[in-house]
Amino acid sequence: QEFSARSTCLGCHDFCGVELALVYAFAFGSVIIAMAVSCCWPSLLNMVEWTLAVFFELVDCCLLFFWIPLECWRKLREAGWRLATESRPLRRKTLVIVGANFGGLAALEEVSHNPLLHVVVIDQREYFEYTPGVLRLFCDPSLFGALAGTSPTGSHEFLLGTVTKISSSSVVVSTGSGRSTVVDFDYLILATGADYRQPITPVAAEATLSARAITWNEEAAKVKRAGSVLVLGGGAVGAELAAEIKCHYPAKRVTIVDALPHLVPQFPPQTIQHVERWFRDHGVELLLGEQLDRWDEKGCTCKDGRVIAADLVYVCFGLRCNSQALSGSELASALGPRKDVVVNKYLQVEGHEHIFAVGDVMSHPSGELKQAYYAEVNGMTAGRNVVRHLQGLPLYTYPDDVAGSPIMPLVYVVSLGRYNGSLGFNSLVINGPFAALVKWFIEWTKVRQMRRRPVGKVVWAIGDAVTFFLSRTLLKPLAKSSD
Repeated sequence: QEFSARSTCLGCHDFCGVELALVYAFAFGSVIIAMAVSCCWPSLLNMVEWTLAVFFELVDCCLLFFWIPLECWRKLREAGWRLATESRPLRRKTLVIVGANFGGLAALEEVSHNPLLHVVVIDQREYFEYTPGVLRLFCDPSLFGALAGTSPTGSHEFLLGTVTKISSSSVVVSTGSGRSTVVDFDYLILATGADYRQPITPVAAEATLSARAITWNEEAAKVKRAGSVLVLGGGAVGAELAAEIKCHYPAKRVTIVDALPHLVPQFPPQTIQHVERWFRDHGVELLLGEQLDRWDEKGCTCKDGRVIAADLVYVCFGLRCNSQALSGSELASALGPRKDVVVNKYLQVEGHEHIFAVGDVMSHPSGELKQAYYAEVNGMTAGRNVVRHLQGLPLYTYPDDVAGSPIMPLVYVVSLGRYNGSLGFNSLVINGPFAALVKWFIEWTKVRQMRRRPVGKVVWAIGDAVTFFLSRTLLKPLAKSSD
């Protein structure tokens, strides 16, 4: 019995030793695998992105076989409608769209084929730019060609110039030659956006793709030369810019200063925690809860007297709505405290049912975030409402008739360099490399949609429908706080 008991204890001891060895081996193996996966993420993501790009380029080619005949048929039918319309005494209505980026292009897509409308698009540049992706150009300007393209052509009229004055019936356009042109309208859609400061927002002198490319090359050279970078503002723009610089240049000293206690405070806690952890893990200095006293191109001074010097300073706060052209006109009364254009539930400027405003320049009762996704949905709704107003039909309310809910879905991706980020859809948050892959896919397909490629149109027609469906059923928006 003693031998048996000793044997049993010995067996237990041996078993515990083997089990402990397996645990250590598993833990060590997990660490090795995690390190390997971490090191391989860039290569793995690049491979997945390349594979998806090739696949969807092939899909685009296949769609062209069906798209080209449909486009030809549509143009013939449109020409027939126009001939029939011109033979009648009924005058075509003029719709002016000021601004040709997200909101303006979305509105144009809804109205450009309507034979009862003469559409005039006005913009101070001859190209569009995928604004959510341009922060990467501070470090890699070679990507500019993949993020921009010439403004789409079609049956509409395009005017290159800056709108200097807007009244209830006309706009004044200043061209590059210094001459001014008055354009009368029956309907107006304001999609002028907001100024995120140069170079994020192009100036009037950057009217061509070549001029804009020069700017990005110069900015990238500044970043490359700088030993230290100071980012003032910890919102989405400031955080993404700092992450791009730190990702491309790990040795640079990067500092973020913000008056609020957390970065990207407009997003859920899971995103905030992931973003702040990423910066701390990468050695970025976070000075949060710091009130600024003054700043210049050499650094900043905080309210407590602390001075922070840097070779390069980026101011990523103080968004300014591009509504200057409304000042001094009868539309000035529609401007809010931030000089934003206040609209009603139909996206109309109050008191002017033929004028609509969309995107960053406007303020809507829903108080939604200012992002490209919402600007596009705004533009789509405004375009449809112009047509419905023209036809004497009830207008769509925003966002109820569009999203099927009084709250638009919260959709965002915060980029943390090339291979990390935080993806959010209402209450769902996914952090890590998958968010970066989604950001790339959104960017790749959205640029093609703006270029009017079939694959971009199809992907986003499906994507928008699925987004609204999920937001109405499985992943409903979180109720806003009453605070």
